[in-house]
Amino acid sequence: MFWIIYVLSVVYCIWRMTRSYIKKYGKDPVGATPGLETLAIIVMAPVMMIVDVTLTWIRLYSEAENARRKNSSL
Repeated sequence: MFWIIYVLSVVYCIWRMTRSYIKKYGKDPVGATPGLETLAIIVMAPVMMIVDVTLTWIRLYSEAENARRKNSSL
């Protein structure tokens, strides 16, 4: 069970890293290489995934709460 969670978290973190590099550098083949980030992901992937999912959920919840307050005040 641990290995399944670990592999899924590594895949998730590498997917997020790839998305951020594409957004930052485009399809430029000369852009930065994410070698050290990949090593850090392999070591800390489960923790990084939990933090990322938690912060994303908090951000979405606060945006929804602000939208609800804005709509109720109108």
